[in-house]
Amino acid sequence: MEKNRGQSQAIPALDNVPKPFLRWAGGKRKLTELLTDSIPRSFDFQKGRYFEPFVGGGAFMFALGNKNSETFIPGKNIFINDTNPDLIASYRVIKTDIYKLIERLHRYSIDTSKSAFDRMRNLEPRDDISRAARFIYLNKTCFNGLWRVNSNGEFNVPWGKLKSPAIFDEQNLLACSSRIKGSHITGKDFATVVEKCSSGDLVYFDPPYLPLSASSSFSKYAKADFTYQDHEKLADTIRDLTAKGVYVILSNSDTELGRELFRRVLALHQVPMNRSISASGSSRKPVMEILGTNFVIYPEARLSKFEELNRFKGKLQ
Repeated sequence: MEKNRGQSQAIPALDNVPKPFLRWAGGKRKLTELLTDSIPRSFDFQKGRYFEPFVGGGAFMFALGNKNSETFIPGKNIFINDTNPDLIASYRVIKTDIYKLIERLHRYSIDTSKSAFDRMRNLEPRDDISRAARFIYLNKTCFNGLWRVNSNGEFNVPWGKLKSPAIFDEQNLLACSSRIKGSHITGKDFATVVEKCSSGDLVYFDPPYLPLSASSSFSKYAKADFTYQDHEKLADTIRDLTAKGVYVILSNSDTELGRELFRRVLALHQVPMNRSISASGSSRKPVMEILGTNFVIYPEARLSKFEELNRFKGKLQ
């Protein structure tokens, strides 16, 4: 079996479908079936390329990694990107140095106390393996899995007070590594990433959401916030991709600003979701999100059963 670059062992062939290796605020695990079912029939899963400029926890990308499914997209056709440098370092290490990462995580997972958490939070990693292991450890032990940094790029989420957090699942990490073998991993601006898209490619945009209120934004997980002007730029980018014949799916919060901005370039459907970033489980009530597409949703697709918010005429077939 071919060995991965930078690894002393080859990754074994795994049949299990990879799952996100992180707890991720705004993650799309509950939406993956709906998203997969919405992909247009004309998309070529073997030859078409898949771009996810805001990959985050990668739930949709991993869901498209089932080799036994007709919706499998090969790793070499996957382009994932994010502006969070610790997240991107983690994906790269999982791709190329998975066994060294697992060894480090075994060591870190021995102690998940508050004192260990504080030491890890103050740690300054010297290499990408240490950086990735620290990132995963903090994600699994901090409050609600949030990743938030201050203006200096320093992680500032408190300890999560979890009794026995599972820092990692070795078999799933191996499956994740196998899934992104051959993939393209970058940490650039979203518009730059999709410049290489061509007709027939598929892009899934899951940006930091427009806030439902002034106090509900969790967009500051890199040094800079994702602003309303960035959402305007995103809408312009979607318009340009549509003109090139690129399939686009968008997730965002259901707000008046979001509806006004994205109805110009997408057909929007309203979808109920349970948010998972509230302080208490009892307050995690369903809220409405929008799923937008620039292509026709077939009547058999589950998304067609949700309320359509506009009649966008520029949809691809």
